[in-house]
Amino acid sequence: MVSLAGGLALGGCQKASQTMQDTVKEAASSAGQAALAPAVNPVLDLLRQGDAQLNGGNLRAALGTLGGFPALWQKAAPMIQPLAGEKWPAIDSAAQMLIQTVGGSAPTQAEASSAVSGLIAPLKALVGQ
Repeated sequence: MVSLAGGLALGGCQKASQTMQDTVKEAASSAGQAALAPAVNPVLDLLRQGDAQLNGGNLRAALGTLGGFPALWQKAAPMIQPLAGEKWPAIDSAAQMLIQTVGGSAPTQAEASSAVSGLIAPLKALVGQ
């Protein structure tokens, strides 16, 4: 009888411990997303502006807007990287693709649009949008 009660008590403690771990993970995730917002939001704003220009058929304006991305990324990336964890390689790869595309010689609208959306998606996911 004592071992049955002990087993039930231990099971309850394990369940409470798991619930506490889940709560701590959720809080850490929310805190991480809040910390990322000041670094990610300006990048997303620039990407959304370029995307809207591309969708409007104005490649020249989009390339002008996106021409500011490398400098912005240089400032934002060091703040994003430590908080992005395992998502960082994919995010940085997409950012480098955008930099190469925009800095290349005469990218097409489709190439520019693909590079922009390729970075918007993982950044939005990173901040929970």
